Amino acid sequence: MKVIIKFLHFLEDSTLVSLIAGLLLLSITQIILRNLGIAGFMWADTALRVAVLWLAIFGAMRASRMRNHIAMDLVSHYASLPIQKLLHRVVSLACAGICGIAAFYCWDFVLDEYTMGDIAFLNVPVWFTESIIPFGLTVIALRFFIQIFFFIPPSDEESATK
Repeated sequence: MKVIIKFLHFLEDSTLVSLIAGLLLLSITQIILRNLGIAGFMWADTALRVAVLWLAIFGAMRASRMRNHIAMDLVSHYASLPIQKLLHRVVSLACAGICGIAAFYCWDFVLDEYTMGDIAFLNVPVWFTESIIPFGLTVIALRFFIQIFFFIPPSDEESATK
């Protein structure tokens, strides 16, 4: 099971790096072409916007995996360990619930886009470009749900991620 999880993490990280590289390559190409007086690729601006969306979602997925997401946890720093565990479970449950509900409605939105049949760019359907949103929210919700059952004290977080 650990091999599968490590492979999925590798796939997630590789996708993130590929998105950054592709985004840089395409945007630099567009800049060079426009400076040379060539119009550039007609589809590139839309593709870059989609790439930024995918990059943001994959970045959020990685942040939730590494427990590097934005957190307001002033209370947990001064609380005792049992209170920290309780707060961690409550916050993880709330985050899992919120992300799960958002994912549900985003899947519904993507299904509506699928029925429309619109094209974003280069014969790539709009629903496919938007499908990363519910997918990412589902992954994040599952990670928060799993975190309900596993508590890593703040001092041990760095060693747990290595």
